[in-house]
Amino acid sequence: MEKKRDFEIDALKGLACIMVVLLHVFRGKGFVEIFIGEIGRWAVPAFFMVQGFYMSRAALKPWLESAIGKVKKIYIPFLFYSWAYGVYFYFYDGKEFTFSDVLLGETAVHLYYVVHYMIFALTIPFLYMLPKLYMKYFMWFMVISNFALCTVLEIQRYSGVRLITYSGINPLKWWGFVALGMLAAESPRLFKYIRENRNVAVIISTALAAIGTLLPYMTGRTGYLYNRASLFPLAIGMTLLIIALYQKENMPGKEALLYISQRSFGIYLIHFFIVHILKFVLGIKILWLVAILTMVISILILNLSKTLKSELLMRS
Repeated sequence: MEKKRDFEIDALKGLACIMVVLLHVFRGKGFVEIFIGEIGRWAVPAFFMVQGFYMSRAALKPWLESAIGKVKKIYIPFLFYSWAYGVYFYFYDGKEFTFSDVLLGETAVHLYYVVHYMIFALTIPFLYMLPKLYMKYFMWFMVISNFALCTVLEIQRYSGVRLITYSGINPLKWWGFVALGMLAAESPRLFKYIRENRNVAVIISTALAAIGTLLPYMTGRTGYLYNRASLFPLAIGMTLLIIALYQKENMPGKEALLYISQRSFGIYLIHFFIVHILKFVLGIKILWLVAILTMVISILILNLSKTLKSELLMRS
């Protein structure tokens, strides 16, 4: 039986993918760059919420089967790209890298997401072995502890007092968003309410996203990236806003976002190469052009590689 598609989740993934590309293109101190850097921070938490939303489906499979599948589909391609980024930046600016850098995605600034994705994919299914009430309590603990960590990181950034010195792989910095996705999957009434009260949901989610976007400007804390408590209203607001908007049947862009969503992992892995080449090797200064070219070239490369792989399989 063909699985029913969650078109609003496809739209969310497609827009989050585009936003990640924009974040890596628009890196600077100008007004537009700062604004995109602030409002665009919803995208990575949204990807973790999507992972959490589908976690219960993954938990239905035998753990070993699921783990092997994730390693083959996600981690092995990640290792290739992590190594490739290491080689590229070594020849470009002499930056050395180690074997552990490749394993942990330290060779490029965006690869941390995949490492955390794998940690959650391999560990969180065990939560579904708990009684349902205890599991729900633990999910809320994940959310609250994540919010507390973001708050502490924000405080130490503006106060100068070092409360946390560790800066490596940190699942606690993201697991609250996975838990929010898991809680949403366990709450069909939430989606029912959004469907039946779409306009109200749009207003509430827009207000949340606005609060998350404006707080850093109001407090003079722009540029804190993901180390801020306002990340929560921003990410939750933008995620709910997109889901509410794409409940509408004839919402424009559905097919395009579905197309991008189906290639989002590949785009995530490859796009940073293209951004760097266009901006720093070819020296293209029109950043919107860089963003458009990055998306187009990424998709073309992915489609070409898929076609070549299919032909090789047919000949073998």
